[in-house]
Amino acid sequence: MASDGNDLNDAGCFPWMRRRSSSSTAVTNSNKSSAKRSKQPIFSRKSSGDKEIIISRPKELNSPGAASTSKYSASLEPTSAGVEPPSTGAYAFEAGKQTIEVLQRFANMLPVPCANEVLEVALLLMTTYEDVTVLEEQVKDLNNRIGSLMLVMVDGLTGKEATTISPDVVRDIEKLGGDLRATQKDLAKITSQSRWLLVFFKSANRATVDACLGRLNDALQSFNVSRAIRDGNMLFEIQTRLETVNEVTGKMAEKVDKMYSWLLDKDAHGAQSNLVLEEMPIPVHLYGRDGVISNIAKILTTKTRPRVGILGAGGMGKTSVAVAVMENEMVGKKYQASHRFWVPCVGVTSPITFLQILSKSFRVNQDTGELLKDILYTLKSTQEPRLVLLDNLETAMSVSETVTDGGRLSTEGIINQFASVPHVAILVTVRSNALPSDTISWDLVPLEGVAREDARAIFTSICPTAADHPSLDALLEVLGYMPYAVTLMAKQAVHSFAQLDTLLEEWKKSGTNSLSRDLKEKMNRSIELSVESKAISGDSDAQCLLAILGQLPSGTNLRHLKWWANRVEHVMSAIGTLNNTALIIQRREGASSPTFFVLPVVQSYLHEQPLYNSSMTRRVVLEACCSFVLDHKSSPGDPNFKAHLEELDIEKTNIQAILHGVKAETLTELGLAESICNVFDAMLAFAWYQFWTKRSSETLIRLLELAPSSNIGEESILRYISQAHACLGRVYLEFGRYSDACETLEVARREFHELGTPTDRIRAGDSALYLADTWCVQGRPGREIERLVRQAQEELSDDPKGSARALMQLGDNYWYRENYADALEILGRAKESLITLGCTAEVAECLICIARCHAKQGDLEEWLKTGKEALRLSKLVGKDEKTADALQMISRCYIRMGKYDDALVTLKEAAPISEKLGGLLPIAHLLELSGYAYARNDDLLGAKIAYEAAKKKYDEMEETNQIRKESSRCEENLQKIEEGDMELEVPMLY
Repeated sequence: MASDGNDLNDAGCFPWMRRRSSSSTAVTNSNKSSAKRSKQPIFSRKSSGDKEIIISRPKELNSPGAASTSKYSASLEPTSAGVEPPSTGAYAFEAGKQTIEVLQRFANMLPVPCANEVLEVALLLMTTYEDVTVLEEQVKDLNNRIGSLMLVMVDGLTGKEATTISPDVVRDIEKLGGDLRATQKDLAKITSQSRWLLVFFKSANRATVDACLGRLNDALQSFNVSRAIRDGNMLFEIQTRLETVNEVTGKMAEKVDKMYSWLLDKDAHGAQSNLVLEEMPIPVHLYGRDGVISNIAKILTTKTRPRVGILGAGGMGKTSVAVAVMENEMVGKKYQASHRFWVPCVGVTSPITFLQILSKSFRVNQDTGELLKDILYTLKSTQEPRLVLLDNLETAMSVSETVTDGGRLSTEGIINQFASVPHVAILVTVRSNALPSDTISWDLVPLEGVAREDARAIFTSICPTAADHPSLDALLEVLGYMPYAVTLMAKQAVHSFAQLDTLLEEWKKSGTNSLSRDLKEKMNRSIELSVESKAISGDSDAQCLLAILGQLPSGTNLRHLKWWANRVEHVMSAIGTLNNTALIIQRREGASSPTFFVLPVVQSYLHEQPLYNSSMTRRVVLEACCSFVLDHKSSPGDPNFKAHLEELDIEKTNIQAILHGVKAETLTELGLAESICNVFDAMLAFAWYQFWTKRSSETLIRLLELAPSSNIGEESILRYISQAHACLGRVYLEFGRYSDACETLEVARREFHELGTPTDRIRAGDSALYLADTWCVQGRPGREIERLVRQAQEELSDDPKGSARALMQLGDNYWYRENYADALEILGRAKESLITLGCTAEVAECLICIARCHAKQGDLEEWLKTGKEALRLSKLVGKDEKTADALQMISRCYIRMGKYDDALVTLKEAAPISEKLGGLLPIAHLLELSGYAYARNDDLLGAKIAYEAAKKKYDEMEETNQIRKESSRCEENLQKIEEGDMELEVPMLY
């Protein structure tokens, strides 16, 4: 059978219309004037054995008023000679279910806005007026015509840019829209008639439909489709196009989900911590807040970009309402549990600590050293809705902006960044009548006191015996019906066994320092009922401990109280008193020591009270912080190094908040001018802890700001500044900021030489060795680097360990200059010296250098053996940096051996260590090695992902000859993968 431009299959139908049947039926002709037919499609099926018969009813598309022919034709095989097959026009297209479904999938996808509107009206016509029984055949013709026009329009517009559509076509589409709307009005008038009017005015209605058909015929001609309309073929092509895209996308998504989980973005909110911030309170039954909770839940689940602020004084139950909203069923359906975040802001002392608390609350995995960037990356990692509750935001809003390496940083700026992410909903509680940022449109929900009966229900649910007491209503009234104040008062009644009239009298005598008139005064009073109760006021140890815990954002465990509360004589008794008054919360996880913390709302109150936030209290806490850090000061190779890191990990949030909050005026106010050296020593020790675990420059920058204005003498000031520069230079080196690293390390060397003591001379030599590392990355001449190393040897001559390290650096320089035999000889001597000195961490580093020499000489056995010994020693001393380096060295050997599976296993072990440390160059090397190993395993998708990630890391670093070369190698290999060329450039293996 001739195709006649329709590309029908051999059964005369589109592939998606085919269906197999086992029955056999003859085909007969029928006359339109015979018994009334039920609605049937233009293409109907009869079957004969395993073959299909397609029955078609031809119509003339260009004759809207003509009666249809009485002939049906059946096609099973090509027609016999002398019998002409139906023309393309004869296979009139029915706008059936499949047509509508395909067209619906293009809604709002066409490049011309008016075309989307036309398609919407057409679909309405095709699905609304199909059942005008009296005019069945004419309405079918009308639907056929509309379906034909829509397919022509969709086929002509899909895949094009709006700018490429000619103005004439746009005008034709707009005219077609007008014709369709006119048709809609005409059909609406017909269908509004009663059934007997439909029959009585059948001729008139037929004329109306004929006029509609005529309009659409004109539209078809102006649409420049003089060729035969290929409706069915276009429908097949459009559907096939969609199905192909879906199939390819589905296969790709399945493969990406299945593989490379260690290399792709992990669970963006999967980070773990030894000591977390306060957990979101467990929702309790709230009295009188159901309407407020439902209203907020509705906003969060129905509004685009919801930003809701719950306003009111402390004690009104803002937090309780917010928690109830977070656990609301309607909210839970939109925001899954792992994407609802509680962020207690009460511990914020600066924009930096605000970011740190946010990072912890969001369980941020990514660690580039730039907190805001990591947090935003985590929130944008998927388009799934997130809900963030910022509780007690007023604390964060009260801190001043700070200056960082990246510019000025403020709480308002951070919140504006969150608000720019469309799928992140924001819910805040704040003690204020306004909210930050003029750029955010907030839905404000002010909270006032609950009704009297609701306040009674709160009180008596805790203290049932008070239900009939005559003083209950008066007591609730003076509390302002504030839920939190009522709750605390009821607990006090239970624990103190006091009568309500006594509590009422004591309340009336209590005074308060209000923060903002009426409402905040009521909040203060509700807290003072516990804070100034007899139990607390009669226990000086409890008061002291409460003041100390009020300064610790993350609380602390029982073991560490010996540092923080070393001036509290009876710690356990004080804990009991605070626990009985509900002023502290205790949490125990497994068999670990219990953690104690003060509720954020109480902590906020304590910060405003002179007794609990006195200069003496803050001095005690700062001194305890410094003592804790210095008592856990150690370096790789020390026996307690790993244990000290674990202890510092527990308190790092508290330490950062305290040390980063130190200012010059603070030191004077606290009377610490004479003991400032203790604070600076703690800052340096904590900065080195951060270097070994999670590199950051903030503590060092704060030290460099404070030191010049201290009164400890010029020499002491210079010594602290020089040590800070030495550490900061190494941080810059790991961050890929090579020019900054060179400049900072050179400054440190000059400052050490200026100080001139033997110890400072050794420190100058130590800085020279790291400066030599930086010069290597920058690609400076080997002879120039050797001269620097020789100078370091002289400066370190009085230090056996330093001398051995300088010898190791000299051997590494010979490797750099490709003199591998001499390099091995020098490195061997360095290793023996370090072994004699018991410097295990440095021995591991030396073995890595030796392994590189074996690699260059092609001695695979020694290469692998030496790398594994370096790995063993690095793990033994807990030096993560060298553990990751050793793992990469072993993986390079496996790649050289062709053992790509072993290489990938090793690289996966190194990945989390490198990511935690945050050094850009090691991460980039790891990713590039992974890309090459995947490619050699014929895993091109994995290779592509790894190479793209590696190139991104290289491009984030300061450009040097080495970095430029490695980035270009990744780019070239990506191009080869795209072209199917597997002759990839080999990564740096030696």
